[in-house]
Amino acid sequence: MLNLSTKPDAVEACTRWEHFWHGELYDRPLVQTSVPRQGVPVGEVVDLYALRYYLASQPTWDQQLALIDRWLEQVCFPGDMIPSIAPDFGPDQWAAFYGAELQFGEDSKYTNWVEPFVDGWKDVLPLEFDSRNPTFQRLLEYAACLARHGEGRYLVAHIDAHSNADALSAMRGPENFMMDLYDCPDLVEKAMHDVRRAYKQILAAIADAGRMNTWGYANKGMWHPRSFQVVQSDVICMMGSEHMRQFVLPALQEEFTYHEGIYFHLDGPGALRHLDDILSIPGHWILQWQPGDGQKPNWQWLDILQKAQNAGKALHVFGKGLNLEAIKTLHHQLDPARVVYTPDLRSETEAHDLLKWLTLNT
Repeated sequence: MLNLSTKPDAVEACTRWEHFWHGELYDRPLVQTSVPRQGVPVGEVVDLYALRYYLASQPTWDQQLALIDRWLEQVCFPGDMIPSIAPDFGPDQWAAFYGAELQFGEDSKYTNWVEPFVDGWKDVLPLEFDSRNPTFQRLLEYAACLARHGEGRYLVAHIDAHSNADALSAMRGPENFMMDLYDCPDLVEKAMHDVRRAYKQILAAIADAGRMNTWGYANKGMWHPRSFQVVQSDVICMMGSEHMRQFVLPALQEEFTYHEGIYFHLDGPGALRHLDDILSIPGHWILQWQPGDGQKPNWQWLDILQKAQNAGKALHVFGKGLNLEAIKTLHHQLDPARVVYTPDLRSETEAHDLLKWLTLNT
């Protein structure tokens, strides 16, 4: 039983999540949201995410832990969001597990990157993951630290993996990696095989450090009692269908088999050409369509959302302007048993109004 002081109704929320993973409707669609507590102005809520990679990279984590404490004091979680924090070191951390060095710029502390270190695949194959890797060991220490700090208040979420082809692209550099698909496909196949071998080992170690087997698996505020992970490959936006099916799809299918709950992150218009291939992966899992900068928000892509549900998948529906009135319309166009809403709300009152309407109208 999950007891969290920051979410008194955590047991009920977890019950709703368990029904959801079985494809069952439990009184209303899932809604996950964090809003300011009564009396806390919206503009005063701390930004927990802007410097999360930079603060995680510091010798001590005191500043990040204090920021988490302040955030938990300022916000509440109406609906089904389970408060969780991921021990992320940055989007290219998987490449760092293989020896790349995470880099920050003085004027760009909001993200980080790695310098490509593979001049040619022949020079580095076979790729071997060493669990003694200092970045990996430091991440395990951070996950354990968060588990201690969060006990009874929040869960440790799984990392933003960027495994498989994303990791290889970071090691080699995106332009060179794309050319390698043509120039040395056999070597890319070998590199993909190598980097896939350690996937389960890496995530299992992080799960143990974060005590996920005790309290359940969280990610993006979602929850699963046994095993849950975000799967993705952002580099497919630069690939044609043939290369994606040859090099990446088998890796994604394999990663899907390692978890009972899957959330697939499909990122950017260039990735839409692969939607049918992604939807062909069997099972009841969540699709997150991220349209990208300059595009209309996720919830306005009704054709994509309905296509995913018609293929038997669930949806994460979110975006600017997703208020009660917008959800009222979507509620009649989407299967409520297979949708998770993250509404654009600013207060507890707005959240409770939405939850009440969904309960009465489902």
